[in-house]
Amino acid sequence: MKSFFFNRYLAFFIILIIHTPAFSENSPISLSTKILNQGGVIFVKILKKDNQEPSLKWMNREVSLLFRPDEKVYEGFIAADLEQKPGTYNLDLVFQPSGIKRQIRIRIIEKDYGVRKLTLPDNQVNLNKKDLARATRESAVMNKLWWASKPDPSWDEPFIMPLDSKVIGPFGRRSIINNQPRSPHTGIDLRGKKGTPVKASNNGQVVFTGNHFFTGNTVVIDHGAGIMSMYFHLDKIDVKKGDKISRGEILGTVGSTGRATGPHLHWGIRISGQRVDPVSLVKISNNLEE
Repeated sequence: MKSFFFNRYLAFFIILIIHTPAFSENSPISLSTKILNQGGVIFVKILKKDNQEPSLKWMNREVSLLFRPDEKVYEGFIAADLEQKPGTYNLDLVFQPSGIKRQIRIRIIEKDYGVRKLTLPDNQVNLNKKDLARATRESAVMNKLWWASKPDPSWDEPFIMPLDSKVIGPFGRRSIINNQPRSPHTGIDLRGKKGTPVKASNNGQVVFTGNHFFTGNTVVIDHGAGIMSMYFHLDKIDVKKGDKISRGEILGTVGSTGRATGPHLHWGIRISGQRVDPVSLVKISNNLEE
């Protein structure tokens, strides 16, 4: 009985945190939550104070914000990487030129995304020297992209799903292949027939197109403010590097290029380099409409 009432109290307490009023007299910042899953996203809103400009820092990095002059608010996102160590971390807000500071404690908690076990032919698991060298080079190219996002956000509306279809490969799930632990799934796989149009999840600029060993025909979009989206295994690419692209615009079609067992779209999101659940960003970004 005590456990029942404690759990009810805890759930009520969490609801209070999530639905805290936007601002109070002593709090110019509001958060969608202060409890963050590994791979999760928090929506941040900051009230503009007179001629003060906010500077927000999370995980030792500046957080770029969208300013809405009509509402006199700044909006943005912070995230926890899929493998971020659980614990309590500081979100630091400083207003300039006054130097007024506010520090908020964010608790990151572990999340179990599940495990799948597979048995495959050895040549599908262990790469030969040539393929391994190629995959290593291509990984280095991609890793440089995550830290090259332009500071100004291109988005001012919620992010959308690139396909209206079912998730067949969930985010974060770990694989054990032939009894060997493999890296967790850092995006989601969406069901799709070959040739189905794929939409850009928000406004941005194409910063990469190409064919890679694992990901096949690949497109990466920089949405600004540290947010990058990636689209793998495409059959056809309809954009090129440097193109400005709008939310919902077609960037290519579903395929099965690269290491894919059949037609589908792998869609991933990085926020300031953090690997996050794309569905979480879609859901939490609906706050941008309020």
